[in-house]
Amino acid sequence: GYAVAQLSITKVDKVNPNDEIFMDMALTAAKTSVSEGGLPCGAVVILNGALRSAGQPTEVATAEETAIATSRRKTLKNAVIYTINEPTTEVYNLICSKKAEAVYFVNTRDKVIAKGIYPAEAYDDSKIDTTLTQVPMMQLDFKEAASLLNSYNK
Repeated sequence: GYAVAQLSITKVDKVNPNDEIFMDMALTAAKTSVSEGGLPCGAVVILNGALRSAGQPTEVATAEETAIATSRRKTLKNAVIYTINEPTTEVYNLICSKKAEAVYFVNTRDKVIAKGIYPAEAYDDSKIDTTLTQVPMMQLDFKEAASLLNSYNK
């Protein structure tokens, strides 16, 4: 016979080590943005398991839009986006139109809205383009990214 250990698995135990590495890259972009007086937002495009591009928010684009633009790819097939904050509806539609595989984020829209990063109108689910294949969005538990948003003050 053999013994079976009874372990309770925490949310952190379920995070793939690569997810942590890639989210840390997005966090680095967000920290750079904050250090330059910008918003606590950062995103990376991971293509076939490797960093393709990183993005920070600008006056005219979100971190995700910047990362997608600097990836210089017509499509995001085989790409995953890691972003600190839940993407807005407009950005989600862009991600779907580019055919990304998935989006991972840490901070929910409620927290992003509460901190004044984006207005509630930016998350209008009725504006999701249902003609596009929907990209799965998954929330990760990543304390450093959560605390970066929590400590942000306009």
